[in-house]
Amino acid sequence: MSEVFTEFRVPLLKDMKGAEELTLNLAARYSDYNGATGGVLAYNGGVEWAPMNGVRLRAGLARAVRAPSLVDLYSEQSQNFADITDPCASDNIAAGSPTRAANCAAAGIPADFNYVYTATPEILSGGNPDLTEETSDSFTAGIVLQPEFLPGFSFSADYFDIEIDDVITAPDAQQIMDACYDAADLNNQFCGLFTRLGPEGSPENGPDDAYALQEGTLQQTLLNYASSRARGIDFEVAYAHELGNLGRLSTRLVYTRMLQRDDYLDPANPGDPDQVLYELGDPKNAFNLNTDFAAGRFKFGYQLRYIGHMVIDLAENVFSVGGNPPQNADYASAKYYPEVFYHDVRAAFDITDKVNAYVGVDNVANRVPPFGLTGAGGGSGIYESRGRFYYAGFKVGL
Repeated sequence: MSEVFTEFRVPLLKDMKGAEELTLNLAARYSDYNGATGGVLAYNGGVEWAPMNGVRLRAGLARAVRAPSLVDLYSEQSQNFADITDPCASDNIAAGSPTRAANCAAAGIPADFNYVYTATPEILSGGNPDLTEETSDSFTAGIVLQPEFLPGFSFSADYFDIEIDDVITAPDAQQIMDACYDAADLNNQFCGLFTRLGPEGSPENGPDDAYALQEGTLQQTLLNYASSRARGIDFEVAYAHELGNLGRLSTRLVYTRMLQRDDYLDPANPGDPDQVLYELGDPKNAFNLNTDFAAGRFKFGYQLRYIGHMVIDLAENVFSVGGNPPQNADYASAKYYPEVFYHDVRAAFDITDKVNAYVGVDNVANRVPPFGLTGAGGGSGIYESRGRFYYAGFKVGL
């Protein structure tokens, strides 16, 4: 692998009426990878404009890339097994896209084919040396306010829109077969991942297996086909002020409001969103508030963390997603994990210039994960799992 990088910061205007500052930022990186990825270009460009003192506007466009890892590319193909319902069987052919029947016929499968796999067929699973890079395009725009009449205060709001294409994803065996025949035609990457038997069937069962999936040919491998999109707004408010002779107070609030978080993972229906927003681990609203007070050798800190409510099951069961009505709106009497507040406090004292003693309590209210969640894995790691936590210690500088 080899790469080259360049970056420019170009001041366009300064100390002018309507343009206290106007600056252009440009950067680019070209990387040459081995394998199918080859050469890729990542770049970003942004502009900062301060029309007056205390007001700054900013916007940017960026492209980022992620090359497949060695594990993605070269993991050994190993034997596996999968439950499969044949999409071209007459019992299933009407359950797919409008093109499924025509594609099955174009593949040479007779209309009376209705094979049922009584045992899980053998497949292969592993890496894919033909993978290429994932590509992310992002747009950001925001404002920063630092009014002169309120020293120590700042406010910023930034909108972000991130879209990732050609996400490296591992569809399961059923998705591969369905996507082959539910596509516009048979000229797609999924149909090349398996082989069917001919009219003579298999050596073991003869014509009883005619046109069925040939054992051991389906490759359940990583592919570049999925996409993801996230939109939201980040807010930050900060204030620091000397309280006369009492000490210095500083506080900072960071709040994120997500507007969209969707994955597009279904290879047969690439335009259908799988909503992640509101599902466990992805709340719509979350914020952290940090406040510190320092008076001489004494320091006191307080942190408030907020996690908004999230659905207990799938977002599609509660909300309208992709133009479809809620799929199972009455699945439970309680639809949401409740919103949670965590309170942490900390005090410290400088015994000398090099010795500091501290004590604190995290999760003062002893909140545990709701509804029996473990707080580990499956998105529930967003919650505190250990309850109220006390600590104390010393720091000694050398």
